[in-house]
Amino acid sequence: MMHLPKKLVATGAAALALSFGAAACGDTQETATSVNASQATAAATTSGAASDASSTGGGPGSGIDVSSVSSADELVSLIQEAYGEASLGLHRGHQDVESTLIEVLGISHEEMHVRMESQGQNLAAIADDLGVDQQKLIDALVATRTPAVDALLQDGTITQAQADAYEQKLEDAYTFRVTWDGQSKAPTATAA
Repeated sequence: MMHLPKKLVATGAAALALSFGAAACGDTQETATSVNASQATAAATTSGAASDASSTGGGPGSGIDVSSVSSADELVSLIQEAYGEASLGLHRGHQDVESTLIEVLGISHEEMHVRMESQGQNLAAIADDLGVDQQKLIDALVATRTPAVDALLQDGTITQAQADAYEQKLEDAYTFRVTWDGQSKAPTATAA
């Protein structure tokens, strides 16, 4: 039986999850890109380079379960994930909030891809084209994550002031994601 270092096994599992996540989005070109990026990560990992998947957030398969957040550190990771994954272009990964986007925008996942890839639209431009207020979209996205903030407030892990700050950080993250210009680097989420 062949024994591989745990880091290599974890990276291979991440590559597999990325390829399945991208395939679930229905974009084979994106699947190939994700697999190639994952293979590059695996090569870097085996050559000793450090890789921290938690800093990227929002990509396929990396979703944090909102209902299982039990610490401020996990909440910070959830906020970081809200910024999305820049390597996925305007798409930024939306598996974690796909149903919210479809519900608020009123279009299919496939149409969202066409608008992003063929027309170069970010979520703000799509919302504008469809007559949907951008703030309504941002508020709906934030609402997908506030149960985690509420749970930590209720169990005494964070104070009301911290809860308010975390909700503002969520709004800032989703505003960035909705209005992303294709160039700006996502800020790093920090504790409140």
